Amino acid sequence: MIDVDDLCAGYGGEDIIREIAFGAGKGEFVGIIGPNGSGKTTLLKAISRVLDISGGVVTLEGRALKDFGQKELARVVSVVPQETAMNFSYIVGDIVMMGRFPYKGRFTKEDADDYRIVREAMEVTNVAHLKDRKVTEISGGERQRVIIARALAQQPKVILLDEATAHLDINHQVEILSIIRDLGEAVTKIGVFHDLNLAAEFCDRIVLMSEGQVRAIGTPAEVLTMEHLRDEYGITAMVQTNPVTGRPLIVPLSEEVPFALHGARIHIISGGGTGAGLMYMLTAAGCILTTGVLSPMDSDYAAAKQLGIPCISVPAFANITTAVCDELGAYLDEADVIILTAMPVGEGNLPNIQAITSTRRSRLVLYVPPGEEFTDCTPAGDNSFLAAIRAAGCPVVSSRNELYLEVERWVNVQKCCKCD
Repeated sequence: MIDVDDLCAGYGGEDIIREIAFGAGKGEFVGIIGPNGSGKTTLLKAISRVLDISGGVVTLEGRALKDFGQKELARVVSVVPQETAMNFSYIVGDIVMMGRFPYKGRFTKEDADDYRIVREAMEVTNVAHLKDRKVTEISGGERQRVIIARALAQQPKVILLDEATAHLDINHQVEILSIIRDLGEAVTKIGVFHDLNLAAEFCDRIVLMSEGQVRAIGTPAEVLTMEHLRDEYGITAMVQTNPVTGRPLIVPLSEEVPFALHGARIHIISGGGTGAGLMYMLTAAGCILTTGVLSPMDSDYAAAKQLGIPCISVPAFANITTAVCDELGAYLDEADVIILTAMPVGEGNLPNIQAITSTRRSRLVLYVPPGEEFTDCTPAGDNSFLAAIRAAGCPVVSSRNELYLEVERWVNVQKCCKCD
């Protein structure tokens, strides 16, 4: 439908965006995201010809947009800006009728078709009841819907949205983006987003920009990863799955993980959800994790699968076989540090702990947050499974910060051993 090929543009002879390339198919909703100053708005201005390009080309159905006349371009591409100044008391219906300007000659009056198209645009955007109101007397959310109605009255093939919902309440944001999305295959949508969760919910594909270049293109799940958020936005965040829509759900984390842990090989022995938070934080820090043995019914297993962490699993209530123990042993031996979380321990997952032999205990850290403890669900019920570990003097930490420092210490020990 619309293709951007090696596009370069900027201001004062200096390119802000460089070699941008992506396409949007018929009816597709493509979101453009990136940190401040990454060139998102510049890209939209270049596509819409508000800004001259210094290189590359934008084509619509195979024809370069630079070859379109002004009115012809306005009949195929409409723009919804981030904010539109409304300093005059225009009537809402008149503002929407402005969308018909590209179709009229200098002295041509509006006809029945124009009024029908304007009425339909106002109905789609839920502003028909406002048609006789002054635009200065309606709310910000209503004004933005009026601007969208004007854009739809142009009957475009492509609509460009420059943070069109940035200053609106969440209810208006969702309402307007739902309207845009529901235009279906009739209109191709390209929008700049600051809110990553809104981009994840409404876009078919996402273009991630940074420093004027494209860093990633793909589905929301492919682009909105912990690694991309860390590398391009500089934030630590969990990327979960919205249980209703199945779309990515981003939860920023205020807690910082020491960069020194990057590349540390860590095996997590956990269960009952006691390791999920650690998996997210340590993955965000760039650690190389393994985990297990876990049941597929365990929430720790679900976290591992979502994060792509290699995980040894067996069916619930199944015995851990010798082959599984051998696989677990290999993970333990490859790890710089082994973390054992305070969890319920029964006969099913007892081999996890029994695999921590005396030689492996030197790399073991027990993580026991306040209010949590090991629950002995074995037939003996006397916590004997912990006796050897505690007797060996393995460090016990109660906070994640203490845990990070302990892991960092062991990583440095491993580095020193390798240097020797």
